[in-house]
Formats: sequence, C-alpha cells, structure tokens
Amino acid sequence: MTTPDPDVFIDSFGARWQDAPPPRYRAAVLSINLTNALLNPPDDPALADIVARQTGQDAGVRDYVLNTPGAARIITDAVHELTALLAAANGRPVQLLVNCWYGRHRAPAVADAIGHRIQATGARVAVAHHHIDRPPVPRKHPRPGCPFCAIVHDGAEATVVREWHDTIAIVPRRGGCTDGHLLVIPRGHVDDFTTDPVVSATTQHRAAELAAEIGGQWNYLTSCGPDATQSVKHLHGHLLPRTPGDGLTLPWTHPTHEEPAR
Repeated sequence: MTTPDPDVFIDSFGARWQDAPPPRYRAAVLSINLTNALLNPPDDPALADIVARQTGQDAGVRDYVLNTPGAARIITDAVHELTALLAAANGRPVQLLVNCWYGRHRAPAVADAIGHRIQATGARVAVAHHHIDRPPVPRKHPRPGCPFCAIVHDGAEATVVREWHDTIAIVPRRGGCTDGHLLVIPRGHVDDFTTDPVVSATTQHRAAELAAEIGGQWNYLTSCGPDATQSVKHLHGHLLPRTPGDGLTLPWTHPTHEEPAR
C-alpha cells in the first residue's frame, strides 16, 4: 500500500550551523525566524545548563517555549497562513521553515505545535528537525565572580571605548602592554575562543572593525587556558597597536625577526 505524500512539510533547523545545509525547498515556502522573535532564556544559569541538554520535544522544555509570550500568536498566524497557502496550492504541497539559533529548543517545539494544529484540519503533515540532535552549546549567562561579566552586566568600573549589541571594547585596567591596547569582549559569557566558534568569529569581527576605523598596524591575540597565558576565563581579544621600536615582542617571535634594540 502506497503512503500518500504529505500536504505540508515542516522543517525546523538552527541558523547557527553554517556547516550544515539548510532544509531543501520542496514547495511553496513560508518561513519563521524565532532567533529574535521568541526570546526565552532562563535567568538561572544552572537551569539554563539543564535545559541546554534537553530539546524542544522534552515536555518541560516544550511547555516552557510554548508558554513564552508571543509563542501562541506566532503559531496561530502560521497555521492561518499555511492553511491559506495550502488552499491556493491546487493539490501541490507547501513547506514551512522554522528556525531558531541552535535548532534544539524553540524551533522544534514551535514546529511540532504548528504541525499538530495543521494535522487536526485533516492535512497530511511531515515534520523534520534537522539540528535537534546537535550537541548542546555552553550557555552564555553571566558567571558570578567573572570580572568581564561584572563590567558587561553589573556596571563594574571600566573605560569602555565602544559598545555593540553583542560585544564591548574596553581599556585594560592596568593600561595594557602598549599605548592604545584594547580588549574586545563578548557580552555573553564564553570561556575561550574554542567554546563557541560563532561568538569567537563575532568578537574578532568587531575587533577588525574597530582596528580598521582607528587605522594603523595591529596584533589581535586571544588565548585558551592558563598555559596559553589566559588569566580571565571569559573570551577576550587583545587588540594591540604596533609602531616601530615599541619594544613589544611576541613570546614566539624568533630572535632574527625581533625589532632592533632602541
């Protein structure tokens, strides 16, 4: 017996995963981006770490997502739009793409809820979650005792030279290694540049913007672990302006490449 083809394809995925292809288009497509439309991270870092290991198909996470303000309206609007699109498709299937950042929590929960509502109308529905099994990414909530989190979230004293929505640039408290030394720091707590490559890339992107705006020659340095000279376990990039004869020698510089003594 042949199984009828679905009328509606619903695909959830994570926009963060640049190494994975997006769901293929099968038909007329609607799209919902929940990355900024449905913000619901738990305030308690311990709770957030537990949630990170679960998915939008776990009952507690599913209910948490679906009870977030705005979720019910998003689902209802999607059902109405899909129903109208399906009626106009003359027997052809339609597709809904639902994405959040990681594709583990919000997108699967919302995609399943929409699928159940559409299925209740008699439509044949196929739901696929493309990134729900990706490994959880460490959460980025403020960490007690972190001096950079204290600056970003608690207003601790610092000389801030630039602010973006995802990053800040400050002057090191002790003045730095050279005149003009800056630290570029992500707002979310990320231990080091290996923890979340997307945040690392964003931080370096901001550092590059700032260096290009100021002009001149620069080193951009970051570290992972105390043996690599990391003293604060919160990702930060050192933006170091360089001038002839500034006397700053990188620790791995070969003697034949050192600047002549002043």
